[in-house]
Parts: sequence; structure tokens; C-alpha cells
Amino acid sequence: MRARLRQYDGDLDGALADLREARSLADEFGSLSLADTIFGDLRWIDLHIRRGDTDRVVALIDSARERALRTRTPAVLFLVDAWEAGFRVRLGELDRARELLDTAERELPDGTPFPGDHARTLIGAARASFRLRTGDRAGARGALAMAYTAALRTRDLPVLAMVAVHTAALADAHEWHHQAAIRLGIASRLRGTHDRTDPQMRDLTRSARAALGTDSFAAAYGKGWELDHGTAVTETDPARLFRDHRMR
Repeated sequence: MRARLRQYDGDLDGALADLREARSLADEFGSLSLADTIFGDLRWIDLHIRRGDTDRVVALIDSARERALRTRTPAVLFLVDAWEAGFRVRLGELDRARELLDTAERELPDGTPFPGDHARTLIGAARASFRLRTGDRAGARGALAMAYTAALRTRDLPVLAMVAVHTAALADAHEWHHQAAIRLGIASRLRGTHDRTDPQMRDLTRSARAALGTDSFAAAYGKGWELDHGTAVTETDPARLFRDHRMR
């Protein structure tokens, strides 16, 4: 948990040290389950994405996938695939991203128990990123609607915060910068803190601030940040983005 807080605050070296310490402490208990090891791998993958260490990310994904193939929980494999798909979209490797997403969407059954809805959320978010990279804003909206529905079922606010960030990306693609800034604030409210090292958050913040100016961006972001949790959950719905734009 301290590693996560440190990476949100921008202390990536401290976060890396904490994850190393956590792994060392966990090793004292003996072998972890494969699923627990994979969930740990995802934390490492996220941190190294933030550090910009592409080669390390690829190696960790390969290792996590090898373990996931040995579990009896198919959704764990699709969690790894969804992480890789989002990473490949960011690198511009769209063929590989499409392959991963097509397989995951085809083979992950509805109603799959934990972590099925977490995987489905990540798949929808990665598909939305893919659609935006290919200029398909309508397709991105549909993918985000799926991700939002799945995220609600997880009852996991940081997972829902990720959907809010991707909804901000959809707003940015439409050049609705005020709404993008509000969604970034909503994401922080759902997460419980500001995230200073997520590459997508940084890119969207830079875009919205450049379009709105520092003061107007801060006001819009603050509007999302100051919502109560219940309203923030409701306002994350991608359909609300289009309603709010029409009302402006």
C-alpha cells in the first residue's frame, strides 16, 4: 500500500523499494499461490510502465502470462492480456493489441467469478484506447459503456477511477476539454488521491490545461474532485459525458 501511495505522489524509486521489501517479506511465508503472485506481477508492471522501462514491462508480462496459463482461473490470464493490450496501444503496436483484445472478448464468458469483472473492465478500457487510436470515437464510447458496467459490479473504486480516466480521454478526443478536466477530477475522487505519475493522466492533464488555461483547468478538475463518492460513481458513466456536453 505504501508503494502505491508513493507512486501516486511521484516517488517511483521509493515505490520500487517498497515493492521489493513486500516481496522479500512475502517470501518469508513460503510460496504464494499462483494467483497472488500474478496480482503482485501486475503491481510491478504498473510501476515499470510509470518508470518508462519498456523492456522490463515486456519481461514481466511474459512471466505473468506463463504463470497465468498454469492457474485454474481463466480470468487471471485475461487480466494479464488486458494489461498488455493497453500497453501495446500506448506503444502504437495495434496489431498485437487487437489480437489480445479479440481473444479476450471472445473467450471470457459472462458471469465469470472474480476476477472476471476486473478483467472485463480492463478489456473494455483497453478496447476504448484502441478505438481512439484508430479514430473510432463511437466504438470507444461503446467499449467504455461495457467497462463502466463491469466496474460497477467489482465495487472497486480505484478500478472505476480507471474508467473515469478513459472517459476523460474520450472527452479529449472530442475536444471537450472542460469535461475531460472534470473526469480527471472524478477519477482522483474515486481513487482517493491525485495520481501524478500515470502516463495517461499526465497526457490528458497537459492537453486540457493547454486548452483551458491553468485557472480554468483547476476549477474544472476541482469540480470533479469535490463530488461525493456516490455522485462521482454516477458521473463516471460515459453516457453522462454526452449529456453534460449537450447541457453546456
